Amino acid sequence: MAKRFEMTYEDLMSIYRQESKLQTLSKVSPDFYVRVANYLDAIEQRCSEDKTRADISGMLLSQLKTAKEKSSGIYEIRMRKIALMAMNTAFGAEPRLDNATPEEHEAFKIIKDFFIDHRKKTMTPECEEKKSEKPAVSKEAEPSCQEEEAQVQEEPRPAKSDSENGNMILIRVLEDLPTFAGADKNYQLMKEDVVSLPKNIANILLRNNKAIEIKASNQ
Repeated sequence: MAKRFEMTYEDLMSIYRQESKLQTLSKVSPDFYVRVANYLDAIEQRCSEDKTRADISGMLLSQLKTAKEKSSGIYEIRMRKIALMAMNTAFGAEPRLDNATPEEHEAFKIIKDFFIDHRKKTMTPECEEKKSEKPAVSKEAEPSCQEEEAQVQEEPRPAKSDSENGNMILIRVLEDLPTFAGADKNYQLMKEDVVSLPKNIANILLRNNKAIEIKASNQ
């Protein structure tokens, strides 16, 4: 069996810098998270063994603290990328998972399935929900979807736009984003773009630090 190269402090710092710089996932080994965990465990063990040497112990403790911070940073940055790709894929975009680890593939599927399921539940017409919930009855006793729609159409009202309903948020984009599909169109946002987006999309970008909200000042 080929000898495995162990994770080093320099490796961890290099991956952190690369991950912070790229918009896509940087290339890491499939067992990256296992190697990081083994590396941190090894440093902790050395710290406990070298307590008699204050100079060595202090240096190792400092290295351990930095390594833990950077490994957590790598995980958080990669998970943000995974979450954004999963949302975009649920809306119709193509994912780029060539550099994802098995753990990240699993997280991607869970998040993507959540968005797909949530969209189905949110966008299912009320009439269809009633059909699935109510027991079967005679056609004379229960009006059809067409009859319900006809009753609604008897009193037509002008439809309000999302902006009139307060369902849009004005944001400024902080970095170039891959194209993703919304409910009514595809979005291709670039750094410094100022746009109004539906709340559900805008909130996801805001939570992932991809944009900041621009609030109108009160006159």
